[in-house]
Amino acid sequence: MKVLVTDHNIRQEGIDLLEENDLEVQVLQALSPREVLVDAAKDADGLLARGSIISRDVLISPTLQVVSRHGVGFESVDVPACTDLGIAVCISGDANSQAVAEHAIGMILSCGRNLRGAHSEVRDGTWKRGNLVGVELHRKTLGIVGLGRIGKRLARLASGFDMRILACDPYIPKSDFESTGVTSAALDQVLSESDVISLHVPLNDETRNMIGSGQLERMKSTALLVNCARGGLIDEDALYSALQSNEIAAAGIDVFNEEPPPDDHPLLTLDNVICSPHVAGQTEEALIRTSIAAADNILRVFNGEEPNVLVNPEVMQDNTRISWKA
Repeated sequence: MKVLVTDHNIRQEGIDLLEENDLEVQVLQALSPREVLVDAAKDADGLLARGSIISRDVLISPTLQVVSRHGVGFESVDVPACTDLGIAVCISGDANSQAVAEHAIGMILSCGRNLRGAHSEVRDGTWKRGNLVGVELHRKTLGIVGLGRIGKRLARLASGFDMRILACDPYIPKSDFESTGVTSAALDQVLSESDVISLHVPLNDETRNMIGSGQLERMKSTALLVNCARGGLIDEDALYSALQSNEIAAAGIDVFNEEPPPDDHPLLTLDNVICSPHVAGQTEEALIRTSIAAADNILRVFNGEEPNVLVNPEVMQDNTRISWKA
């Protein structure tokens, strides 16, 4: 059976796992032309994808059983097309959760202590320490929007600062809030009471532009907003306006609507914004775990076993491509 790895930047540990199970593995090079991807996929039984767009034209192999995402987002995969064709779509679950949660903490600390400004004061030789009065996280309120795998890890990290933690997630049972030591709250309460707000939800029709001008107006003028989840969750024009007018204090942004953002993106002109290039999940440890998790999901499907996180469970019913075990 053949597995096509659509991106070259997958850690070798995941490739090794596939090859150790006697699978043929083809790895495409960086930025392969679209026609190369489509041609290579024509006889694949599984796809392991990181940055590539997996649209219907790639799903041409009659024996294709699974598209396994290297990561937790799946907006780059045509899930309805996969479901129509009986192809399982899975994601890497918890593999990079710690990395993203730690990056969010780093963003929060950087915003709260204005590390961008502090670096500039030293680099430029101005040494104006009086301009660099920060805020502590100790006993402040953290609002987490989305209490999934990453949100829970962030809550545990934030508890080390003795933060009060609110979270909004209508899809999580009450017991999960209690076991994590988090208070369940509606989004309006999270926005209005939190000193720090961190977004950890997927991008879909429900969450797109969930933070706009109305939501920003509900936040404290001293609030810090962090997005290490997905571009598209925040109305970037509204965020620019709120930051420029000091409606909120600062923002840490790892993801943008358009990636990379244009050089003249308004947010990049502001001193109260700290940005990173969609790297929250990129630690060496997380990349290794994610490659192994993505490969393991492929092996599970090939063996008729449910993968760790199956995006389209409908494919487990009446499927002629995959022989699921009872």
